[in-house]
Amino acid sequence: MNDSDHEQRRTFSRRVARRLTGMVRVAPFLRSDTRFHLSFAFDDCPDSACTRGIEILEERSLQATFFIATGLLGQDGVSGPITTPSRLRELAARGHEIALHTHAHGDLTHVPMAEAISDIERNIKALQDILGEPPSPHFAYPYGETTLTLKRALVPHVTTARGVRSGVNRAFADRMQLFACDLGSHRPDYVAAARRMMKHAATTGGWLVMFTHDVRPHPSPYGVTPEILESLLDDATALGAELLPVRDVWARLSG
Repeated sequence: MNDSDHEQRRTFSRRVARRLTGMVRVAPFLRSDTRFHLSFAFDDCPDSACTRGIEILEERSLQATFFIATGLLGQDGVSGPITTPSRLRELAARGHEIALHTHAHGDLTHVPMAEAISDIERNIKALQDILGEPPSPHFAYPYGETTLTLKRALVPHVTTARGVRSGVNRAFADRMQLFACDLGSHRPDYVAAARRMMKHAATTGGWLVMFTHDVRPHPSPYGVTPEILESLLDDATALGAELLPVRDVWARLSG
């Protein structure tokens, strides 16, 4: 077997493992309702997300969830300069949710389990030091990557964990691998896919977690333009969505 064949087998094995991981629910939540819930989230928090992005949400009296990898704060990222601790405090004071995304922003499936848990605990501690209070206990996997073992290990440490698999969350969805709607221009059909998921959730009920990174006229492959963000939020409102941060939707569904 040559190197090309070996890499193809490894790629196939990873795809099978991802599919199996997604199929097995380690912590299904049991409640759902007929309402359409939408949570809008920003991963990493580039400066454009907490300036132009938040401006768009707050014009509509909406609050967002920010999944923060504390080791990236103040750094230059692939989606633009990442925000600062002082800006996070300001966002929290304005009612936005500051949630977990690890400290180092590494792929947790490539490190020992103890190291993965330690990095999340470091993330929690760093955010608590920044905010002066515990951060939200909701989590997003870096790059959306997880395993069955990791999902099970996270149950005592976080309340929910969001992946990147497309879909609407309903009763019996796995709270350790929530479905999501990825708004990134690296996906050629992402706007149409987002509209399809919103219409589906509005028709049948469910919780859609929509996320992006930067918000600017010429976004990174992981971000959106201000016009697209405005259009999707207005579509959601027209469809009757209840737009709330992850913590608030979870409180309703779990309470």
